[in-house]
Amino acid sequence: MSWDVSLYKFTRRYSNIQDIPGDEQPRPLGTLSEVQTTVSDVFPGTNWNDPVWGIYDGDFGSIEFNVGKDDSVQSLALHVRASDAIVGGILQLCERLGCQAIDLSNSSFLDQAERPAAGLAKWREYRDQVIAKSRG
Repeated sequence: MSWDVSLYKFTRRYSNIQDIPGDEQPRPLGTLSEVQTTVSDVFPGTNWNDPVWGIYDGDFGSIEFNVGKDDSVQSLALHVRASDAIVGGILQLCERLGCQAIDLSNSSFLDQAERPAAGLAKWREYRDQVIAKSRG
């Protein structure tokens, strides 16, 4: 269970998901090595023992980065279990990769959201309810 975010480099910057035309073909984020290096620069200590699945575990929580098997990385899936403070790093990663992050919990762009961490907060509320029920 995680808060899921997907990163894409579109042909232009979009304001909302509904603006993306059906024929949009996102550009590659970079080579596998370039993406791994950029992720590790923003999230130091990311473990790349599995080259397609990086794991960051830091002060603000954890992120699993799924980059896929292709050397030209088309998108990046983030599985986040963290506090709101991690969102700043995700936005920094997007800036460095020249891409946009889609919050899959509400289909919005993080960089366009009034509260970019809102989906993460909702995920934590849900997680806490599940944990409380399992203990009760």
